[in-house]
Amino acid sequence: MHNPMLVGERIYLRPLEKSDAEQYAIWSAEETERFWDDEGRLPVSQLLAEKWMTEMYESSPPSDLELGICIKDGDRFIGEVGLYDIDYINRTAETGSYIGDVSARGQGYGPEAKHLILEYAFEHLQLISLISTVWEPNWRSAQAVRRQGYRDAGRLVGRQVREGKHYDWLIFQLTREDWLAAREAYREQVASRVAR
Repeated sequence: MHNPMLVGERIYLRPLEKSDAEQYAIWSAEETERFWDDEGRLPVSQLLAEKWMTEMYESSPPSDLELGICIKDGDRFIGEVGLYDIDYINRTAETGSYIGDVSARGQGYGPEAKHLILEYAFEHLQLISLISTVWEPNWRSAQAVRRQGYRDAGRLVGRQVREGKHYDWLIFQLTREDWLAAREAYREQVASRVAR
């Protein structure tokens, strides 16, 4: 493991590095899903990725914290997970994640990474409430955040137009109390998987 910050069962999270920018640009160019950004599939250059990775670490404490997701076996970088618009006074933030390596999708790495960042948010940063926004057609992400304990909190109606049709953004919220209940369920799930 290279510079691990949070370690899970199969993955670990580490700070993003400039060397990750090239891989991020490749994922962006190869992305087949069309709901990752507001403008559709917009490739990101390595220079742009390096710029935002560098800028993220310029403020202390940071308002955004993005961590690379790496599979422990083979030390392979597969995506990122983060906390955004962190409000250290009111103790809130927004969460997000992205598995850029298409071959790593659907294998449970995203939920494991999200569990680690939630643990960090609630236990280390002592946040009390998190939100997550999901573009309505991205039903897999909506299902994932619900499984992680988030509750439906509302929707921004007609917030985005794609191919002449308006779509909503779904808003989810996770409080510390909901997280504690969801965390226990997650731990039981991991324990039963390990016992098999």
